[in-house]
Amino acid sequence: MPLGREKQISTVKERLDSANKVILLIFCLLLLFAFYLQIIKGEYYYHLSEKNRIRVYPLFPSRGKIYDRDGNELAKNAPSFDLYIVPYYLLKECKRKKIPFWKHPTYTVLIKDIGVNEERLRKKIEEGRQAPFSPRLIVKDLSEEQLAKVESLKWLLRGVYVEASETRVYPYGKLFAHVVGYVGEVTEKDVKSLRYYPGDFVGKTGLEKYYEDILHGIGGWERWEVDALGHRIRPVSKSIPIKGENLKTTLLLPLQAKIAQLMKGKTGAVVALDPNNGEVLALYSSPSFDPNLFPRGIDLNKWKRLKEDKAHPLTNRAVSGVYPPGSVFKLVVALAGLNERRINPKKKIECLGYLPLGNRIFRCWKKQGHGKVDLYRAIVESCDVYFYTVGKDLGVDLISKYAFMLGLGKRTGIDLPYESKGVVPTRRWKREKLKAPWYPGETLNYAIGQGYINVTPMQLAVLSSFFANGGYVVIPHLRLTKRIKKIKIGIPKRYINLIRKAMLGVVEDKHGTAHWTAYLKGVRIAGKTGTAQVVSREVEERYKKGKKITKRRYVEHAWFVAFAPYNKPLISVAVVVEHGGHGSSGAAPIAKEVIAEYLRYKGFISGDKP
Repeated sequence: MPLGREKQISTVKERLDSANKVILLIFCLLLLFAFYLQIIKGEYYYHLSEKNRIRVYPLFPSRGKIYDRDGNELAKNAPSFDLYIVPYYLLKECKRKKIPFWKHPTYTVLIKDIGVNEERLRKKIEEGRQAPFSPRLIVKDLSEEQLAKVESLKWLLRGVYVEASETRVYPYGKLFAHVVGYVGEVTEKDVKSLRYYPGDFVGKTGLEKYYEDILHGIGGWERWEVDALGHRIRPVSKSIPIKGENLKTTLLLPLQAKIAQLMKGKTGAVVALDPNNGEVLALYSSPSFDPNLFPRGIDLNKWKRLKEDKAHPLTNRAVSGVYPPGSVFKLVVALAGLNERRINPKKKIECLGYLPLGNRIFRCWKKQGHGKVDLYRAIVESCDVYFYTVGKDLGVDLISKYAFMLGLGKRTGIDLPYESKGVVPTRRWKREKLKAPWYPGETLNYAIGQGYINVTPMQLAVLSSFFANGGYVVIPHLRLTKRIKKIKIGIPKRYINLIRKAMLGVVEDKHGTAHWTAYLKGVRIAGKTGTAQVVSREVEERYKKGKKITKRRYVEHAWFVAFAPYNKPLISVAVVVEHGGHGSSGAAPIAKEVIAEYLRYKGFISGDKP
């Protein structure tokens, strides 16, 4: 063999040997790397793989129902198909393709084809950057058409899935909106509290909020194997959610419906209590709103209209609205005067239609005066001069002592959120709040329920109940329970009975301020009218022009509190009608009809309209 040929063969063999060594080295390195991945780091990568393949999805509990006292469903649940997105899959692909998420086909299809609100979708994806594997609710209660489109376009939808669930329904709509309340989607703050999953719903107002802990139940979870697009393949394991408790209330559907009818077109509130135990028989605030707008996610424009509505339909006037009580407050002043022995019930005070104090004249509502009146006549005819005189003798702080004692100036304790305390003024209160001293003339205004004093309809329903039950301040409640909560006030029964008798005269006496509007044949009703000024007397006189106030916003608020039957009270009522004029005409007829409706329900009077 030629020398050159041998040299060539030798060179090739050397190169092959070198290549074999390199291949062997690479193979050894691969084996070592495989050993590292599968043996040393095997468990770590196994769990990492499982995390990428297995997803945990929340299971929301069925919310407890809310009933009235007769078992009518005031809040219930209906089947719902909800649309969720797991932002991870969309964001991951957008990052790989280096495009913003709003240019991704999934985003476009959800908006244009499925009808998802773009603002909501964008918000949910942005929130998902912090927790990309956490499902985000984007549509509550899909329509059949939307559901069909989601299924047909599933191949385009990254990380999008449909979950069978429930949605909250309020069968009576506006009728119980303020008292039952409504649910809404959880906030980020709720989720961070670790009590809720994203996409869950919680009580926002009313009983739904107050009893959230018992109504909500306990959530569960479900583990699913998913594909590369985030679509669920098969379930792996699950934890069953625990249903929320049902809530039976003291409310009465036919009474609530009657009140809504009576308050149609009016602004104000009506509260009806059982004066013996504090059960809330009805609670209505007007105008109302449809709570069914909220569980499915209220449209931004509708929410804006509700918030900006000058009639404030979202405000529960029964517990959050505050008003000067007008002459209803004379009941408190009368009780204070009797218990402090500043009033002799038989002693008469002359009312000439006005009372001078310094360089000011304080007028009675009856310009020509009431003549000589005792306590009974002063309450029956609502004489301002009589109570100016008593108030001047008592002083602001002594009047306020009894107002606090009877439940004014503090929350009643009703099981509803956002209850107002109102205002019961004192010298100290004015000095700290307004940086000004208390003036003698302010006491006279205070004695007839004007000035700084502000109360809620619920507080005056409790006040009415105090005189109905003979000396107990009840704690109103909406949850039906055998436990009675009331506070005994140490005031002699004889003083309470004197005022009760005068309240009966307000309706039954022919000179009573509510005789022609609240009298109900066959039922003895006791009550007190109130007319609360909303502007100063000077402004009022300017707009009256000798006849009537020409602008509605300057018309007085109308009040009436009452209880019946007189000898064995079953119901106490407080009615306020904003800008309703005199209590005798604006509120008393409503209270009479409410009492009649309830007594018909109890079988006390016949079903025929009186």
